[in-house]
Amino acid sequence: MKKYFVETSVIAGFLRGNKKAYGLVANIDELTGSYVSLSELYEGVYRVSDWHKEEESVLKFFSQLSEVYGVDKDISKQFGRIRADLKKKGKVIEDMDIFMAATCMANGLTMITLNKKHFERVPGLEIL
Repeated sequence: MKKYFVETSVIAGFLRGNKKAYGLVANIDELTGSYVSLSELYEGVYRVSDWHKEEESVLKFFSQLSEVYGVDKDISKQFGRIRADLKKKGKVIEDMDIFMAATCMANGLTMITLNKKHFERVPGLEIL
């Protein structure tokens, strides 16, 4: 069974009621995520005055994922390879995004993102 990795832009969009984000994940049974995304989402949580409510929504979404990945040796190795390759080409993206791409590549996951054009810079990354 194919596993899909939901990237931060989709989670944020889903939580805000974005129809495109909802459509991307609505019919997928095996959704995974990353603590890197959770870190990015916590930045948004702490930007609002009623952050407890925001945090509850984020944690509820994450509790429904089949797996949440941390950073391990394989992901770190992929990160280094991807970042070096992008730097050589002058097409660097943010480190958090590279970690998410590396997570997908190290674990054979297909990324679901609203920033498809952004992640297409990463050679070999499978994107829905």
